[in-house]
Amino acid sequence: MEVWFNNGWPHHDWWFDRVNEMMKPRPFGHHRHDHDIPPADVIEAEDGWHFYFEMPGVKPDSISVKVEDGALVVDAESRRPEFTGKTTTHRSERRYRKYHRAFRLPEQYASQPVTASYKDGVLEVAIAKPAEAKPVKIKVNLN
Repeated sequence: MEVWFNNGWPHHDWWFDRVNEMMKPRPFGHHRHDHDIPPADVIEAEDGWHFYFEMPGVKPDSISVKVEDGALVVDAESRRPEFTGKTTTHRSERRYRKYHRAFRLPEQYASQPVTASYKDGVLEVAIAKPAEAKPVKIKVNLN
């Protein structure tokens, strides 16, 4: 079950879940969950909303992006590489983890087209604005 928090910002009935911040692992602390929350940028453009998730070391085939129950849900995993032959690990400092992030979407966005691309450790998810939400330029006739 996801816990959603409405932050009450004007003009936006969705934003990132503040509870996500409380769930982030702390340095030298114990993980409270089996996943990390990737840092995200949320950008509004004329054509729609763009979400940028920082997920280094993730292979594209492990990424899952879906709109489910009115929310954009992103899951991914960076896995420890498989070593062939007889090997001994003397030091292991890299982190391998699962990522999970969810954003509640307003009703009019939940059925809009969604595209996703992954490059250089950053996942971009774009959700198109509905026609009624896009600005319309009105031509002024001169008499």
